[in-house]
Amino acid sequence: MNNITILTPTYNRAHLLKRVYDSLCIQSNKFFDWVIIDDGSNDNTKDIISEFIKEEKVKIRYYYKENGGKHTTINYGVNFINSTYVLILDSDDFLTSFSIELLYRMIKKIENNHHLCGIIGLSQNKEKNIIGTRFPYDDWEVSFADVYHKYKVTGDKSVLFKTQILKNFPFPERKNIKFVFEATVWHEMAKQYNVLAINHVIQEKEYLEKGITNTSYKLEYIKGLAFSYFTLIKNETHSFYKYPKVFIWDYIHLAINSLLSKESYFKELNLKSKMLYILFFSRAYFTYHKLKNKLHD
Repeated sequence: MNNITILTPTYNRAHLLKRVYDSLCIQSNKFFDWVIIDDGSNDNTKDIISEFIKEEKVKIRYYYKENGGKHTTINYGVNFINSTYVLILDSDDFLTSFSIELLYRMIKKIENNHHLCGIIGLSQNKEKNIIGTRFPYDDWEVSFADVYHKYKVTGDKSVLFKTQILKNFPFPERKNIKFVFEATVWHEMAKQYNVLAINHVIQEKEYLEKGITNTSYKLEYIKGLAFSYFTLIKNETHSFYKYPKVFIWDYIHLAINSLLSKESYFKELNLKSKMLYILFFSRAYFTYHKLKNKLHD
């Protein structure tokens, strides 16, 4: 059995999957399988993947589900993974030719360390420039939340997790919510585990015009933000004593996005959280007033 599974959530990205596939075909280490979860696509995704499977260059498993958003697709996909490690690779990203070989080398550093849940590496754009900043230390054992909130590392990173741990930390789901940001899970993991941060490029990323990063004022995205911040607050993911500014801004962002989406989570907060929500509401309302006319469907 291969020790690494590449998990790709996809939705109407048939035109991009060939690039992902080609990057897998040229891997210097072929000991992996590719699990593709189709999140209700209505394009020719299934036909494209069927052609890949016929070529028998890569071990591929394809599953289809009703559309629910990337977070539900990851939750669904991990149920089909039996390998020890899972690398999440979006359908608009692709690997460098030595990514799998590199990960196998790095896995040796984490496999017997029960305090580590996985590996995070660098990403680069199509111009081969590092996205965001590098890590301040090489082969660095660190909390995922600390990476961004304490050490101020920026930019999207590539993530490989121990499969069982990822299964133990599913994304929160709620009807009609199609987007949940990754911090709701990655930072919740950070309360129990560290990751190994490596200053090596694992994947290349391309931000698409209609991708998540370019839908900042779409109602569907705003609804997802409100639910995500509610989840962070409910789970007490960011401690005030460790991340005071982040803690406060979680409340402010919850209020802003609740106002924008017209979906309130106030009744679901506990008494302490309700008091804090009220305390920071005026600051949130100021920002909401500036953003409300930018919202679109």
